[in-house]
Amino acid sequence: MAVCNFKLETKFEPADGDLLVFPYMDEKTPLFNLDMVPEHVSEVDAPKDEGKSLILKAGKEGDLRFIAKSLRLDDKHLSIAQVLKKRISSLVSSASEEKISRICLFISREHFELLEACQEAAILGGYKFDKYLEKAPELPEVACILDKAPTKKDKTQLKENETLFSWVNFARDILNEPPNEIHPESLAALFQQRGKKAGLKVTVWDEKKLEKEGCGGILAVGKGASSRPRLVIGEYKPRKAQGFIVLVGKGVTMDTGGYCLKPPNSQMGMKYDMGGAAMTFSAACALASLKVPLRITVITPLVENDISSTAFHTQDIIKMRNGKTVQVDNTDAEGRLILADALCLASEMKPDCIVDAATLTGACVVALGEDIAGVFGRDTELNAKLIEAGRRRDENLWEMPLYMPYMEQLKAEIADMKNIGSRWGGAITAALFLSRFVEEEIAWSHIDIAGPSVKEEPLGFLGKGAKGFGVKTLYEFVRSFKS
Repeated sequence: MAVCNFKLETKFEPADGDLLVFPYMDEKTPLFNLDMVPEHVSEVDAPKDEGKSLILKAGKEGDLRFIAKSLRLDDKHLSIAQVLKKRISSLVSSASEEKISRICLFISREHFELLEACQEAAILGGYKFDKYLEKAPELPEVACILDKAPTKKDKTQLKENETLFSWVNFARDILNEPPNEIHPESLAALFQQRGKKAGLKVTVWDEKKLEKEGCGGILAVGKGASSRPRLVIGEYKPRKAQGFIVLVGKGVTMDTGGYCLKPPNSQMGMKYDMGGAAMTFSAACALASLKVPLRITVITPLVENDISSTAFHTQDIIKMRNGKTVQVDNTDAEGRLILADALCLASEMKPDCIVDAATLTGACVVALGEDIAGVFGRDTELNAKLIEAGRRRDENLWEMPLYMPYMEQLKAEIADMKNIGSRWGGAITAALFLSRFVEEEIAWSHIDIAGPSVKEEPLGFLGKGAKGFGVKTLYEFVRSFKS
C-alpha cells in the first residue's frame, strides 16, 4: 500500500509543486491568521458559495511553480472536519495529474480538531492499494502550516492517531488482497505475525484442534475448501486491567455461497466477507500497541466457503460447540455458523462484554444503505456506547431491534434450530440466531457491517476498495470502556 506523508510545520518554506490551501469556516471567517499568508500570495478571500474553492494564484514566483486556493468548509449536511477530509482526499487524488508534490494547509493551532482531520485525510484518504501495479502514481506530502508550535499533548494525540490509522490501513490491505493470496491458512499466519509484533499472544487452532474443541460450525463451512479452516485467538493482558472485553470477527476469506451459489456479479465483493475479522483483529492490535489498560481477547474464525465433493450441503445438521444442533437451510448463510462457535468460546471466557462484527446480511444493507452499520443486542446501553464511539470517530452505526417474536422463524422439526429465517427481517433473524450462542448474563452487541465494509465505491473521504470500517469505532469504544 501507499499513504501520504503527513507533517506539521511552523515555518513555511515554499517549494516547487506546492499547493497552498487557505480554509474558511464560512464566507467571512478564516481558520488561519492573516499574517500567516506568504508574501507571494497578495490577497486571500473566501469563495462566495459554501463548499467551493477559489484559485487565488497559479503560476510561477521566480523559479517556483505553485497554486494557491481558498476553501469554504461550511456544508448543510456535513461538519467542517468532514468537509475538510473530503477536500484534502480529493486534492490528494488529483495531485499527480495536476503535478502537485505537496499540499500545504494553513491553519491556526487553536483549531486542533482540524489538524486531526487533515492527518486522517492524509493517512486514510490518501491510501492507495498499489501492490500489483507495475507503476503506481506518486502521492503528495500533506503538511499543516501552523501559527504556533504544537503542544506535547498535541504531538501525543497525533502519534496515537497515526498508530490507529496504520492499523485501519492494515485491515484494508488484507481485505484488498485477492483471495488466492489471502485464505484461511495464510491469514492465520499473518495475524499471528502481526499480532505478536503488536503485543498480542496469538494462538491458532487447526482442524484437529477445532474438532477436539467441538467447533462444528467452523469445520462444516470450511471443509469444502483446499485451504483448511482456522480459528485465531489474540490475547492482551496488561497488569491491573480495568476490564475484560472479547471481540469476535467473522472471517470468510471468499464466499461463493457454497451450493447455494451466488450469481457471478454477487461474488465480486466476496473477498471482503472477512471484514469482521479484519476489523476486530486490527482494533485489538491497535489497542495492544497503544497499551490500553484493559484485557482484550479477539477471536476470528477463518474459512473459505467453497464448492467441492467435501463441501457442506443444504439440509445438513451440524452440532455446534455448545451442543445445539442447526439444520442448514442455506449454505450462503454461513457466517453465522462460524460466529456461533466463536461466540460460545467467547462466553466461556466470562468477559464484561462481547462485541462481534460481521459482513453478515444483505438485509442490513437494504435497511440502512451502504454507509451505515446496524447494531443489535440485548443491552441497549452497550449498543448506545458503540454508536457514540462511532460518532466520535466519524463512522456511522444505527441501533436495530432484536425482535424476539422473529425467533419463531428459526424453529426446525428435526434440529434445535435452522440457520436462516424468511426473506423479510433477515438482519434481525441473523442477530437472533447469534444470540442463542451468547450466555444471557453477558452484555453482547452484534455489528452488521455488510454495507460500509463491502462498499466498493467511495465512502465519505475514503476511496474505492476496502474501507477498514469499524477499527476506529472499536478502538474508541474500548479506550473509553468502564467495567
